[in-house]
Amino acid sequence: MGGNPGENTSHASDLNRNVQLRHSPVSTLFPSKTEPVVPESKHREPAVEFVRWALAQLQIELREIRGHGYVRLAGTDQAAFDGKAEIELSLNDSSSLESCESLDWDGRFGLWLCKRLLAGAPALHLRPSGQPGAVKDISEHLLKAYRVDGGNVHLSGCQLTDYPFLRLSFAANDNGDRCLRHLFVAHDGSSVSEKLVDGLCLLKLERIETLTPRIDDATLGTLISAGRRAAAKMSTLRDPAASVVEPVLISLVWVKQVSGQLQFTIGNATSTLPFSGWAKLLQAQPFVASQSGAITFHLAATDDGRIDAADQIATCQQSARRVLLQDLVTCSATQKQVLAEFTQICAVSGQPTLRTEFANCSVCRQPVSKAVLDGTICRACHALVKIKKDDPRLVWIVGEHPGLDRWNNWQLAETQHVYIVRANSLLKRLLVVVDKETLAVRHLASASRISSNWLPLAGADATTLLD
Repeated sequence: MGGNPGENTSHASDLNRNVQLRHSPVSTLFPSKTEPVVPESKHREPAVEFVRWALAQLQIELREIRGHGYVRLAGTDQAAFDGKAEIELSLNDSSSLESCESLDWDGRFGLWLCKRLLAGAPALHLRPSGQPGAVKDISEHLLKAYRVDGGNVHLSGCQLTDYPFLRLSFAANDNGDRCLRHLFVAHDGSSVSEKLVDGLCLLKLERIETLTPRIDDATLGTLISAGRRAAAKMSTLRDPAASVVEPVLISLVWVKQVSGQLQFTIGNATSTLPFSGWAKLLQAQPFVASQSGAITFHLAATDDGRIDAADQIATCQQSARRVLLQDLVTCSATQKQVLAEFTQICAVSGQPTLRTEFANCSVCRQPVSKAVLDGTICRACHALVKIKKDDPRLVWIVGEHPGLDRWNNWQLAETQHVYIVRANSLLKRLLVVVDKETLAVRHLASASRISSNWLPLAGADATTLLD
């Protein structure tokens, strides 16, 4: 609201002096050297809307009839309006009736309204409507976001702390419409983003009537000083020496910040999840599992007491134990999901296989997964490749066992641990399985050119062939 004083000027001046005394921390901080300006702000409230809000906060009834408002006054308020029990307001600014009180902050109604809102305090204490005000409000919001199989989640600590946001309200006349421009400053003196104003509901406020949070004069003065600097920066005049008009109203909006932690309990296992933020904006955050790294709102526990995401826990098909998926491997022979401790790596496929699913190849005699057997012969023995005698692998083998140099027509395959080599002569075939690391012979056998049966060689026969 803004404009010329209404009737009863001397009484209005008295109210004006009273209100300005309460604003004295503001008016003395920055003495004006140029014509004061009204700061710019995107947060604008029509004067009529503010009057409706203010009277509602004071629990004073406002009756509206065809653009006029009627306010019935308590006995203690009637003296400010020459003893009238009811006053009339022009809510659409189109009436010039002398009986109407002016919607003007310098008029007696505007000054009276400020005085009643402040109630003797240097600032009006407000809070966002619908802001969580108790731990119960926080817990109900957070706990329902989580699902805990076989256990529960509860708050193991939660603290709500009030932080003051300063609101300076300046009277303005925007294209003929009286309004208030609100400027917000955070508790640390920083500017408040549009997103945060909306998120914290700083435009939907309610008056705190009792048990207002405490703030000392020095802190309030520092906050107001920061607000005045911000107002000067946001003014339409870019003159560094410019001052801003006095705010109509100084308000402290008390915003609650919350911090604490959630505790998840399943059997004897526990895990925690800290949280913090503005109570109005607080959202449940997903649990980040320390073992799998999964992000989830659905938790469960392994049989050995590790809490993790439910979809990261499965049953070992060998032992029936509930374990993490990352602890399981797929058996190459049965495709069962099992713990690695029940498997070993197949030397041919390089894949884990249940120990019960191994069999010896009838040719190389190596234990291999049944998955790599074709009949009784392993995939490696089926896949021998012809090599030259100067192949480095064969050179190493012959160097260790020189008797093999008498043979020709070599073929070779290799597994994780052994070389499988085969040679042919005119009448016989020779099979040698050699350890890749030590070059020791693990198996030696011979067969005729027309037989598929390999006969193991040992003792003197083996020595004769190898040396």
